[in-house]
Amino acid sequence: MNHEEIRRHLREINAIFKETDAIYSEFAKRSGLSDCAFWLLYSIREADGTCTQKEICGQWTMNKQTVNSALKGLEKKGYITLTPSETDKRSRYIVLTDQGEQFVRKNIDIIFELEQLALQKMDDAERISMIETNRRYHQLFEAETKHFLK
Repeated sequence: MNHEEIRRHLREINAIFKETDAIYSEFAKRSGLSDCAFWLLYSIREADGTCTQKEICGQWTMNKQTVNSALKGLEKKGYITLTPSETDKRSRYIVLTDQGEQFVRKNIDIIFELEQLALQKMDDAERISMIETNRRYHQLFEAETKHFLK
């Protein structure tokens, strides 16, 4: 495969990622949330309603200040509370409030349902192939970038 074909494939892959991200951004906007706040609530819901700020920063590789700002906004809206960890004083647990639970049920849970419906329309081989291919691409890309990120 020549250089131009690889570049074309890369543009297609990037376009797919961006188009998919735009769908999530539209749901965030529709819910009155920034993208960061949306992903925070998504992560909290994915973690069954409680997780730490550190876990979210690691999971999404988001800037700590950006996450902290979005958390303060969610706390101000009454969707979450921040509780210090008893074992690590530098870490805080993010917990959905009753109001946050209602908001997430209405605005975030639908995303999980739609994602599941999309994956259910793929057969097992397609789902497994998608996971394996994305994992392989990530591993190869990570290996290629190692010496640049030192």
